[in-house]
Amino acid sequence: MRPGKNLWLVSLLAILVAVGLVAAVLLIQQTQPAISPSGMAAHCSTTSATPTDVTLGGNGQITFSCNSQTPTTSPAFTTGGAVVSPTLTGYAAPYNSTGLFIYVANGAVNTGACSSRTGAIRVTDGSSTLLPVGAYNYCAKYEAVGPTGLPQFTVAWNL
Repeated sequence: MRPGKNLWLVSLLAILVAVGLVAAVLLIQQTQPAISPSGMAAHCSTTSATPTDVTLGGNGQITFSCNSQTPTTSPAFTTGGAVVSPTLTGYAAPYNSTGLFIYVANGAVNTGACSSRTGAIRVTDGSSTLLPVGAYNYCAKYEAVGPTGLPQFTVAWNL
């Protein structure tokens, strides 16, 4: 055999071996899901209000859960326990600036004054808050509802 022909065969054999080794190195590949910090999980992206309407000029409290018909069994979110910082967007009058709370969704007291509900924790924009293990709904105090009613607002929980 000629020397050039042997070099071609050796090169072909080297390429085939290299491709075989690369293909043989990767046996499986798996992607793991994203996990919320400390098991904190929203049960709905947009909550429902209880009651579903308010009186013009009225004052009171309103509950936000995942189902306005069954707020005690439809919590807005759950947590495995975490220290988080809430960011409030759009939370303005007629909502009371210090009247937003979370509370234990199926607690013994889940109506009436927000601050008196079972496990009530005030939600303060940008303030680190310890959320114990549990299932929670929101409660917001409002005052002197105007003709546009209560505005939409967002709560984002950050580490």
